[in-house]
Amino acid sequence: MGNRIDTKIILGSKRYQSAIDTDLLIEVPLDNTQKELDEFDRSNVVSLAQIFDDERQESGIFRITAKMDLIFYNAYSGFTSISGQNYTPFTNSLYYVDTEYSFNSNSWSGYPQYVEFDLIRNDNNVPGYTVNSGANPPHIDFVNKSASTYNWTQYISYVYDNDYNKKMEWYRTFNNNVNWFSGDGIPVYVTNPVNINGQSLISFTSPVEHGLSNGEWVQLDLSGGVWPGYNGIKTFQVYSLGNSKFNSEKYVFNIYNNGFTGNPFLNSVEMVFKRIIDITNSAETMSKYYVRKHKILTNAGDAILTKAGFDQNGFGVKRQYEYSSLTPDNSARITQKEGNQSYVLTFSKDVDVNLYRDNLKRPLSELYVTVINKGYFGWMNKPFGVNNSTIGVREGFGYNLSTIPNNYWNLGNGVINLSSLLTNSYNRTVGGNQYTFYYNEDLKSGDTINGAYCEFNQFEQKERVLSDLYHKLGFNPFLFKIISQQPLNPDGYYYKPHSPITLRVYSDYIEEGLVEDIDGVPDYAYYSQYNQKLLWRDLYTYGFIDESGSGVDYPFINGAHYPSTNIVFRVIPEGNIAEDVNAISTPVIDECE
Repeated sequence: MGNRIDTKIILGSKRYQSAIDTDLLIEVPLDNTQKELDEFDRSNVVSLAQIFDDERQESGIFRITAKMDLIFYNAYSGFTSISGQNYTPFTNSLYYVDTEYSFNSNSWSGYPQYVEFDLIRNDNNVPGYTVNSGANPPHIDFVNKSASTYNWTQYISYVYDNDYNKKMEWYRTFNNNVNWFSGDGIPVYVTNPVNINGQSLISFTSPVEHGLSNGEWVQLDLSGGVWPGYNGIKTFQVYSLGNSKFNSEKYVFNIYNNGFTGNPFLNSVEMVFKRIIDITNSAETMSKYYVRKHKILTNAGDAILTKAGFDQNGFGVKRQYEYSSLTPDNSARITQKEGNQSYVLTFSKDVDVNLYRDNLKRPLSELYVTVINKGYFGWMNKPFGVNNSTIGVREGFGYNLSTIPNNYWNLGNGVINLSSLLTNSYNRTVGGNQYTFYYNEDLKSGDTINGAYCEFNQFEQKERVLSDLYHKLGFNPFLFKIISQQPLNPDGYYYKPHSPITLRVYSDYIEEGLVEDIDGVPDYAYYSQYNQKLLWRDLYTYGFIDESGSGVDYPFINGAHYPSTNIVFRVIPEGNIAEDVNAISTPVIDECE
């Protein structure tokens, strides 16, 4: 039995500042938690619970698992017959639309089937497409063990560095854009003057949440730091947040119009700003801005993806029966446009997080499941540009996804190139014509890739995601042409490659300590010259949950932690976006109001 004399009761505040001191219940174990070890003439009493906790805290081994739900709406139909050439394996595998017209015109149109986007392909026995059909070779010699890597590949990554010189671009309208480097701050455009509640103000609107509070300060500039300021002054206090529009306080801030002379804030001018918490200590309380850099820790073969039994997401399956008399090859079949299968992802490679530090030189608190489109069947990913200098997958941020048409995603824009992916190709000959199919090569352990656009403030010791990274896929227009697509910015699908998995949690309270009390202070603490103190946030131990519910308590078995998470992997068609600057639009007023 446990010996109550050996029980130690430690106040919560002695461990973490934000922890409570009172425990309403002290559990008395009724099982054996101690064991006597006899060696020669000595006896030692060992606490099994303490040994378990010691091993748990010392271990940095993680085996990642996740449930993945692919949320996909099949939005684009088109033709596979281009300029008189027809790649029949694609034509024969469409989810057809208006089959009677197609039959009479011999011009077949439809949607690429759901299997072209699914996480695991199940079309390993389709004649003429994945297996032989008479004397004709298939489009792909299907390999069953590769079924989960033909469309997508999954990796574990972590954020290891910051890019302060990433070229950024935001289109406010179709042609009005601001270019800046990630380290310059957050872009805004000026509205001057504006009258809010009887006050004459100068208003600034950002495409991302600005993170400001009333009374804080901003350092304004033009991209590249070329603005001389107003009489040499570039810092201004935030007078108020928002305007008359719904939710605008997150995206709009205002400074008081003191009757500036010389029009220093021209209407509709694009600028950048940096947040300052305390103007008397601007050097230390000014935020830093950057784009995260991810490093890949696994290879494509380390991911193990399986169906989650009978588990399905909440969206329906859409199938139709194709009659033999209304298909181009006179073969009856069932085609599928959308599906709802859920999957379980795990990795055969464990990760020792004690070997790594994050982008802020702190112990790792997150790993990421990184999903990259491979597109081996070749419907997408055609390289664009001279000598294939740019590639089919393009990258941007949440604020680049807008229902307002803009030039950001145009194929000639060098900012959107995803240079970390290499494109490969293969050829097929049908009817005397040669067709080329492109796909993205697998990433390897050690490769790097961009991540989210972020803000970090040393005085708060807190990192904030301003906008998540997105990739955009476009169809190969020489194999599948979308009806009425734009030549410079063809419609496509977006997806978010990085999904975080929390390993440990930083406290919501900033700890302070003097240099002479450095014992017990973590090595990532920040020393404030202004306050002559060390500042940091505690990294909660495994198994500790504070009163707000923050913390983790994952299973710990055989020397390894087993975190698990749910990943909703959305493949989003153009114009149907998760993030939109127009969130600050005026709400609809109807008779209910």
